[in-house]
Amino acid sequence: MRRLVMIVAVVIAAVAATAAQAQGSSQARGSSPAQLTRAGWSCFLPPPFNPNVHCAPPNQLQGVVSGRAAAATFLVFRTDDVNSESAPFVGTERLIRGDLFHGQPCPTDPPSYRYSWLFPRFGWDYYICHTFDSPW
Repeated sequence: MRRLVMIVAVVIAAVAATAAQAQGSSQARGSSPAQLTRAGWSCFLPPPFNPNVHCAPPNQLQGVVSGRAAAATFLVFRTDDVNSESAPFVGTERLIRGDLFHGQPCPTDPPSYRYSWLFPRFGWDYYICHTFDSPW
């Protein structure tokens, strides 16, 4: 029974992430970090190894930082300015909490096509899959 509950949770998280990605991709066209921030999104620049601004829908970043979110989707823009009014949209990052991750493949993240664990870099027990060629 516990295994069935876990499988259902993973499927729900995957469906939610896919829906958020589809919604995020359409919203990203014509959007910028500054516009998203004004709309209540959290936009941030990860540590110096990553020159791309990441934006999360309202409350998603807080859910990831606290570990409460089962999954999340961030939009990524090629800029180091969180106040940019125009920055090229790079792609999305799909996150899944560590207890829900079971080695799923990431078919959209070349060259490894695997999820990366965020804990060593951020202290977050989440795995991340990019829809673009990430330096990770």
